[in-house]
Amino acid sequence: MTSSSLSSLSEPAWDSRWDSRWEAPWEPSDEPPPLLRRRRLVTHVVLVDGLPADHWVEESADGTWESRGRRRGPLRAFADAEPTHERALRWLEAAVGGADALRSLDTSPLTATPLPLEQIPVDLHARAQSISARCDAVAIDVFDTPELVAAFRHILTAVLTLDPGTLHRSDRDETAVGAVVWIGGQANGLIGPRGAVLARELWDLLDVSSSAAARGAGILHRLTGRAVDPDPPVHWGAPHLRATGMPRALVSSTRAVLVARRDAAWADLDAAAGRP
Repeated sequence: MTSSSLSSLSEPAWDSRWDSRWEAPWEPSDEPPPLLRRRRLVTHVVLVDGLPADHWVEESADGTWESRGRRRGPLRAFADAEPTHERALRWLEAAVGGADALRSLDTSPLTATPLPLEQIPVDLHARAQSISARCDAVAIDVFDTPELVAAFRHILTAVLTLDPGTLHRSDRDETAVGAVVWIGGQANGLIGPRGAVLARELWDLLDVSSSAAARGAGILHRLTGRAVDPDPPVHWGAPHLRATGMPRALVSSTRAVLVARRDAAWADLDAAAGRP
């Protein structure tokens, strides 16, 4: 091989010199363009024995970006322009069903009432009552929380009122029980590492498949009309709670946390506006 050939191999086949035409249309110190200001979504998936047991989607708290020009230097984060108290109020409103519901939110214990059957086809009354009775037992035997009896009944009523045909499309009542329990447990922060029971333990206790979580998530999506929960503010001081928009799905201890966060956010809002 000739020396000229060796020389050609030692040089890159492309021009590595910087060309000013490749400069980014903004400087690193400038505000990033609107496309880069969009927040990304993160999907959390919980697997039990290799099967999906739970999932949720949140906005990413990491808004880092870098210049696409020279791609050098550290990434820099830009702050979320929305104040923390406004994010808190937005999340709280989603959790309880709007601004009016948040204003009237209290901490009185839930009281169980008979399952209303007016909106349910007559041929499904027995199944609905059976599912409700099994959910009642879970509230006491698994969570030791009598208020959950009322919460589970309210969730089941909301589901069957929204779509009475839910039970017609499936004869697996145990999955319906799991879905209702999943929604109520997630709404009150009772399922997960910081809750009363892990998801995999719950399915074993209920003797149902982990697919009940997926069914519960689908039902909750139809109830709220949201595929993604609003992003709760960082360090908001509570376990991960799934926003249901139903105050009556929340036990008094959960609502006490939300009321405290509401009052703190209102105080911050007044301070930001210069109100005493």
